[in-house]
Amino acid sequence: MSEGDGMNLLFTGSSFIAHPLSVFRDEPFLKAIDLMKNADVTFANPECCIIDGDEWPNYGSGMGWAGSYFAAPPMMVGELKFMGISALYAANNHVSDFGERGILSMMKHLRRGGMPFAGIGASLAEASEPTYIWTQHGRVALMAMADWGPRQNLDLGAPWPAGYMPSDEGPWYTSRPGVNLLRYDAAIHVDREAFDQLQRISHKLDWERAKTARRTGGSSSTMPVPWPTAIGWEKDTETEFHFMGRHFIMGEEFGFSTYPYQEDLDRLYQQIRSARRQAEVVVVALHDQIHDPGKDLKTHDYIRTTAYGCIDAGADIFICNGGTARGVEIYKGKVILHGQGGGFGLSNMQVEHVPESLLRRKGLGPESTTADFYGKRESDHARSEEAGGLPPILTRDTEHVIQAVVFNQSFEAQEVRAYPIARPGGTRERVAGLVEPGSEVFNRAIQRATDLCKPFGTGFEVPGAGGYGVLEVR
Repeated sequence: MSEGDGMNLLFTGSSFIAHPLSVFRDEPFLKAIDLMKNADVTFANPECCIIDGDEWPNYGSGMGWAGSYFAAPPMMVGELKFMGISALYAANNHVSDFGERGILSMMKHLRRGGMPFAGIGASLAEASEPTYIWTQHGRVALMAMADWGPRQNLDLGAPWPAGYMPSDEGPWYTSRPGVNLLRYDAAIHVDREAFDQLQRISHKLDWERAKTARRTGGSSSTMPVPWPTAIGWEKDTETEFHFMGRHFIMGEEFGFSTYPYQEDLDRLYQQIRSARRQAEVVVVALHDQIHDPGKDLKTHDYIRTTAYGCIDAGADIFICNGGTARGVEIYKGKVILHGQGGGFGLSNMQVEHVPESLLRRKGLGPESTTADFYGKRESDHARSEEAGGLPPILTRDTEHVIQAVVFNQSFEAQEVRAYPIARPGGTRERVAGLVEPGSEVFNRAIQRATDLCKPFGTGFEVPGAGGYGVLEVR
């Protein structure tokens, strides 16, 4: 297939640019720029908030309590355009590092720079709607969302999404800015003995009366709950029981399953059906933060449910862009990119300042520096991984692939391409660039991308003349 036959969409991963990347003249980086500029649309995830400097930090950053505050200057928009980025899925866990005011600042600077974006808005309606990008081969619709729910091992429930949750408030009040969230929850599977003990504890502590009150609408305003509404939410059956706000299911073994909130799915599907009538190609992006896919390298239930539902509603591509590399799945002739690692410019080394409140939460004094904070966080992570026997939340790989989806003239996906990128010398300080075809790093990156595809029955092959891997859409 020649490049002129149909549409070529490129997906590049995450970027946080606090200092210019345009100063770099590394040949692999310049080749990557050529690749990005030659695509019909090149997408990226801006893993940050573009601010003016007068915004206050949200209580938590990155949807956590001790994460990085990624504050980017307005010049980041020009740097993205320099690299050939032409559209952003802006819904992620760092866009609200500076609260609702930061989101409004982000929108202002993206619009001022002429950069299309989706997934954030001054209201729920605006955050949910698609953005459209015109190309010489047709019109592309993009919708974006970020997930919200229990993380990693699913042991702690998700807090109230303060600073993230948008609203539509009608004519009497101003709507609340925020992120287009896909909320989900975990069902915890336990055996009969554990299930009976949970029921016994709840009854002995007289918690059942409070649950009954919440189900019927009473006392629902005494504390924030993560669900769309407390009314009717905590429904118990012979095999399902709600305990301390968590959903337990009786079974033979211990384990977890996850499920998205139907309210958020309905809103998303409505927008997809609308976009399907307006665009030749529809792209849906999810910034997934659960990270751990499990030993089988597959994704969690809530992601699969959402991805399949989006395609059934009319999407052509579904991509997870939360920073964890995973495989490619073909569903009904459509493409699911289950995860991307890497990107251009994303590094904690670009962070210059840390809020004093965050230093205190990490046990550091106000005289501590940003380097002190990251040094302590790194050592704390190492100790927690060793003490808990858990793997790192995010891998520290310096090589990844960026992916392209190529369509024919009938706007049917024909192939997925994987382009290996790596940082020079394997360092995190330099900007990534394209890898020399046939090199050891190139072959290793393609092999890893293929291994990640095995759970989905797909894989990449390298054509004779290509500097990329090819996965045919069948």
